[in-house]
Amino acid sequence: MFGTFRQNKTRLGLLFLSVISTTTLVSAQTAGVPPSATAVARSDGSSPWTLNALIDELKRSNPQLRSTQGLVRAVQLGVEPVRAPDNPVFSVTQNPVSYNPFAIGTSQGMTWSVSQNLPWPGKKRLGGEIVQAQADVVKAQAEALQIQLVGQLKAAWSSWHQLQQQTRLLRSQIERLDQIKQATQLRYAQNAAAYADSINAQINQAQAKNDLLGVEGQARILVAQINGLIGRSSATPLQLLEDDLSPSRDVPILEGLRNMALERNPAIKASKYTIQGAQKGVELAELGGRPDFNVSLLFNSAKPPWGFVNNDSYGISLGVTIPLWYARKEKYLIDQAKAQLIAIRDSDDSVRQQALVGVDSAYLQWTQSLAQLKLLEERVLEQAKVAYRLSLANYSTGQAGFVDLMNAYTAMNSAEIATMQARSAAIQARVALETVVGSNDDVNMGMSK
Repeated sequence: MFGTFRQNKTRLGLLFLSVISTTTLVSAQTAGVPPSATAVARSDGSSPWTLNALIDELKRSNPQLRSTQGLVRAVQLGVEPVRAPDNPVFSVTQNPVSYNPFAIGTSQGMTWSVSQNLPWPGKKRLGGEIVQAQADVVKAQAEALQIQLVGQLKAAWSSWHQLQQQTRLLRSQIERLDQIKQATQLRYAQNAAAYADSINAQINQAQAKNDLLGVEGQARILVAQINGLIGRSSATPLQLLEDDLSPSRDVPILEGLRNMALERNPAIKASKYTIQGAQKGVELAELGGRPDFNVSLLFNSAKPPWGFVNNDSYGISLGVTIPLWYARKEKYLIDQAKAQLIAIRDSDDSVRQQALVGVDSAYLQWTQSLAQLKLLEERVLEQAKVAYRLSLANYSTGQAGFVDLMNAYTAMNSAEIATMQARSAAIQARVALETVVGSNDDVNMGMSK
């Protein structure tokens, strides 16, 4: 009898040692699955979408970005028309005319002329520079939109990878629970465990399968969002290249990021161009008190009413537009332009302050996420794995109950999921930092492979 019990106990021990080794292997595989194991070709036969390819497609096909880029081009094309001279005016005068003004055939004299407006020197140039500043503002806004969209794409791409890792983890958990369920059934057959242990293992396995369905659904939602960002229908099949990602632990100096934000942040750029336009507006308002001119060349025809060729005499006319209300209207316009410049400068200070606060907040969030990830990887996760292996071994020898085993199992699974989520949060915090700084051209997003 005792020999049989020892043999059964030995078989149970071997079974649980097999579960432990399988758990260790699955955990090692979950930490990083080779991309080639999950890469699926596109429907057109090309390779799966990489992050580089997604970003290029977003810049090329995103409708919101294309619309903004079209607006930039439209505003830029308005610079030269403002700088160009006014169109000349051609006019014909029939005088005198008998009977009524419309009896052109009775005209006894015809004069035709060409006139040209000549604004005070500098007005056209300043007008063009104001429109150029507006075009630069719109261009900076388009750059800000592109950085924002690329940041959203990187965040969605990182979240999708995190969900793929979580999917593999949940599948490995289902396999572990299946092995635990078999072990409980074997112990129950040997009168060494209650049948409720097997039922509880089945319940936990069903919960893991339900969680797996939820994670797969979230992954499909992210794929639809990525499709929308790159200008495709959300229902279009999209195969993404999986990669084993981990956030870089190299932390740059905060002051350097602040200086970079002052140079590259699109909102600060737009504010700078707005100030330039307002300064030119003040200069133009000050020139408003200077007169404009009009020059006309007159040709008196010898053969009215339509003799444009035979001209027996000529004339010239010079007109001057005098700002009679310079003491009032122009003064108010100058004061208005100066008030707008002061308000824009104050707004620029606010924009710079908000940008730097955003950099500080994103930097602190990023460094905090790295610290949390380090704690989870080096202490919490490792201790949870050790506790689970010990509980599994003790359960196999009857030194621990099923509740203790499941508590250790739950703690280890929670630690694994928390570590994956922390890794993804660290990557996304880096993306948010790059977006606030105004530079997300780094495709690797501070990630090491």
